Amino acid sequence: MEQVTAWFMQQAGWPPIMGRTMAWLMVSDPPEQTAAQIAKAVQASRASLTTTLRLLTEARMVQAVTRTGQRATYYRITEDAWSGVLKRRLESLASFVDITGDGLKLFPDGAERAGRMREAHRMFEWLSSEAEPMWKRWDAMNSGDQKTEGEEEGMSS
Repeated sequence: MEQVTAWFMQQAGWPPIMGRTMAWLMVSDPPEQTAAQIAKAVQASRASLTTTLRLLTEARMVQAVTRTGQRATYYRITEDAWSGVLKRRLESLASFVDITGDGLKLFPDGAERAGRMREAHRMFEWLSSEAEPMWKRWDAMNSGDQKTEGEEEGMSS
């Protein structure tokens, strides 16, 4: 749990409780947990966990689900949590190509002063061109492997 926590702190700047919550949800049995169960497992107050679950839900890493006939809300890692976060991160990085493209328009073609901007632009153009085929391969590899939402018995989102 602490390794996952440290990784999220380093990579995303998350507070420890967010990493601990993700770590717990990665291994919990059953995979759906109430806020009380998570709070106990990660040794956090319900108040801080409520904020954490809201942030993780907004980040599309965690999904709130209900069970038919029960009042409690359960939380689980979303089916595409990891690919989703990576995709959003790559898209964010690749979007810098628009900024460098606008910046290059401010210089005459071949201007020496714009060399660093051209290099950045080339890098982000490459990233943009590589990302789409990579995601298509990922989607093809996973097609048919994942259950659709609500397919799990008694669960709805």
